[in-house]
Amino acid sequence: MRFVLAPGACLLAIAPALAGAQAPVASVAPVAGPAIVTRDAHRMTATVEYRLPPEVTGVVPTAWRAYAGARSSRTLRPVSHGLRYVSVSGGVYRFTARARMGAVSDRSGGFCVAPDFAAVGLPPVDAGCIDADRPRRRDLTAYVPEATVFGDSVDAAFDWVPGTRDAISRHHSVRFDLRTCRRLLAAPCLPGASSVLSAAGSLAGSLGDVAVVNVGYNDWAGTYDVPRVMRALRARGVRRVVWVTLRETQSSYRQINAEIRLAARRSSRIQVADWGRASRGRPWFGPDQVHLTTAGAWGMAAFTRREIRKAVAWLREHPGA
Repeated sequence: MRFVLAPGACLLAIAPALAGAQAPVASVAPVAGPAIVTRDAHRMTATVEYRLPPEVTGVVPTAWRAYAGARSSRTLRPVSHGLRYVSVSGGVYRFTARARMGAVSDRSGGFCVAPDFAAVGLPPVDAGCIDADRPRRRDLTAYVPEATVFGDSVDAAFDWVPGTRDAISRHHSVRFDLRTCRRLLAAPCLPGASSVLSAAGSLAGSLGDVAVVNVGYNDWAGTYDVPRVMRALRARGVRRVVWVTLRETQSSYRQINAEIRLAARRSSRIQVADWGRASRGRPWFGPDQVHLTTAGAWGMAAFTRREIRKAVAWLREHPGA
């Protein structure tokens, strides 16, 4: 499992020690770009790779510290640390560490990695997060990607089919905000279920890098305002939104899908997840052909996990998004 280099992380470029004013400046860059990020049920593992000048060889002492915490509080605390001696061969530096983070699906965390490149003739790295008791996530060298799933009674199947939530959050930190009778903007059809717009502004803690929106079966096309919800999610730091289309069992659902696709053509931050196509011909539904059976809940879980992975891959390719 590999973790993303956080935007603003301190290990971006390092100049070599200069023999004189005219000596060329060599750079240190991630080998595989901004990175892939995963976790398993109980642990997180970081692999951080850098390309040094090809003539560089030797051993690099590397201090590291792992942090983890609940997203609802946005607080990361130290959970492990160590010092490792990493051999550099052919100009490639590769560091790997593993730490326990807890099994809760919305548990998040990451690593601060501070290689002392002075050992191979390059200046040491100033990694301020290595000494922080409660660092900000964006200051870490590598961190677990985070997602929030907003759903109505369709996704609420994850609440009564054991194991589906864990299947979705197998490689990422995922929060679930699922409400029966939920609507996108309007008041719910039952009391106590906030709209997606309301939840986007009121949920405590981090919404994460990715949001999944699977809502619309209780809505009207004329009030289904995708851009307004996108603005609310962007204000909370969400960088990519997976918008799940509806099964077109009614004309109003077709109209809502048209609104989703129109918004996606206008915003590269929207990833359309075609649930109708993915579920076509599957025996996953109750009599209304919308709500899920147990098998359908597992099908939706696999679909949601794949879409989150696609969104994280997109973010890796667009680090400035």
